[in-house]
Amino acid sequence: MSIAPSAVVSDKASIGRSVTIGPGAIIYDGAKIGDNVRIEAQAIIYENAEIGNDSYVGAQCIIGERLYGYLKDPDYQNPSTKIGARSVIRSGTILYANTSYGEGFQTGHRAVIRENSHFGVNCSFGTNSQSDGEIKIGDNCRFHNNVFIATYTTCEDNVHFYPMSCTVDSMHPPCQKGREGPYLESGVIVGAKVLILPRVRVAKNCVIAGASVVTGNTKPGMVLIGAPAKEIKKREEIRCHLEDRPAYEVALES
Repeated sequence: MSIAPSAVVSDKASIGRSVTIGPGAIIYDGAKIGDNVRIEAQAIIYENAEIGNDSYVGAQCIIGERLYGYLKDPDYQNPSTKIGARSVIRSGTILYANTSYGEGFQTGHRAVIRENSHFGVNCSFGTNSQSDGEIKIGDNCRFHNNVFIATYTTCEDNVHFYPMSCTVDSMHPPCQKGREGPYLESGVIVGAKVLILPRVRVAKNCVIAGASVVTGNTKPGMVLIGAPAKEIKKREEIRCHLEDRPAYEVALES
């Protein structure tokens, strides 16, 4: 174990074997750090945060950010934050309490994920991407840089979001009544700068072309384009420009 002299590690934290903790890092009561974990300078690991074996936490990350109740409730207890083994949390990332992440989770720099968010295994959440919480994400999902995922959004397995795409949860913003995000079935590909409106269900294996606006439910396996997005052809009809094969047959390989 290697702990920098300026790091502050609670004696009520659980620290595994071969752990490295950098200068100025703070590990709070009840935190659980697995074996072979590296925590860089000035990272903060709050109460009841758990980091799986063989994981990396970059500089100035905050794991288990306390919820708003901490400011009002003198008896506040921080909910758990669970990060699976072999995860990579890059510098500046903030992961709120009451969230969970499966094995092999990765973030880009300065990603923010709010409370009540849950990710499956082998997911990534890119640089400057943000979730407002209350989201459910399956396995093998990818969110590129500058993606915004609104509250109450659900993604099944193998969903890919590309840069600057966005979901929303309010039919009449700023009204907060009846908020409900979209539901994306497995294998959906969301192009850059796409907007998906509330309560929309995007069916399995659909491809949403860049800059489209999805305003209604879709049929499975369709390619959609435009604002509002219209179905133009089946996914398997789109051919690769470089070789003779369906364009999207390899897009979902992990």
